Amino acid sequence: MSLDEALGIWAEAAQDLSSAGLALAASNYYNCADLANQVAEKSLQAVYVLSHDARATYDHDLRALGMLVNAPPDLLATLDILTPYHPANYLTDDLPAELADDAVGPDKAQELLDNARVVLRWARQIVMTAN
Repeated sequence: MSLDEALGIWAEAAQDLSSAGLALAASNYYNCADLANQVAEKSLQAVYVLSHDARATYDHDLRALGMLVNAPPDLLATLDILTPYHPANYLTDDLPAELADDAVGPDKAQELLDNARVVLRWARQIVMTAN
């Protein structure tokens, strides 16, 4: 992979952050949460591809992905907050998609959006200064 690939993945993450903000504004709280999770995953993948030949294998555990890119402990804690909101982790028979917005709510959606922004900014420092 190349710097161009990393920049492209990071740009996708930035677009997802924008979409998450729009979802929050439209009261689509679970969509905001899911997109925040995607921002984190794509941000970490952008960092990973800088030094590897492909994207990392990913099983919806953002902490594990963060450890692969040597994320600092405070960022790993942020990733722990975002991990549960991937559909494979969050949506269950007990919590179907049609109830997910109410389960997340506006305050949690805002918190997740803010956390995703932290991850994106951390990755930006690495991706934008890579050679």
